[in-house]
Amino acid sequence: MRKFITSIAVIAMAAAMMTGCGKTDKKTTTAASTKAEVQTEAKTEAKTEKETEKATEKATEKATEAKTEAKSEAASSEAASEEASSEAESASAAN
Repeated sequence: MRKFITSIAVIAMAAAMMTGCGKTDKKTTTAASTKAEVQTEAKTEAKTEKETEKATEKATEKATEAKTEAKSEAASSEAASEEASSEAESASAAN
C-alpha cells in the first residue's frame, strides 16, 4: 500500500512539473509583446517622420524667403543705383 501511494505521488508530481514547463504560454506572451513593440515602433516612426517633414518644410521656407529677400534687395539696390546715375546725368546736363 505504501508503494502504491508513493507511485501516485510521484506521477502527480511529474505531471505537475510537465505542465509547468509548457511553451504555449511563452509563445502567446512573446507574440503579444512583439505585436506591442511593433505598434510602438510604428507610432514612434510616424511621429519622427512628421517632425522631420515639418523641420524640412520650415528650413525650405526660410531658404526660399532668404533667396526672395536677397533678390528683392538686389533689385532695390539696382534700381537705386540707376536712379542715382540718372540724377547724376541730369545734374551734369544741367551744369
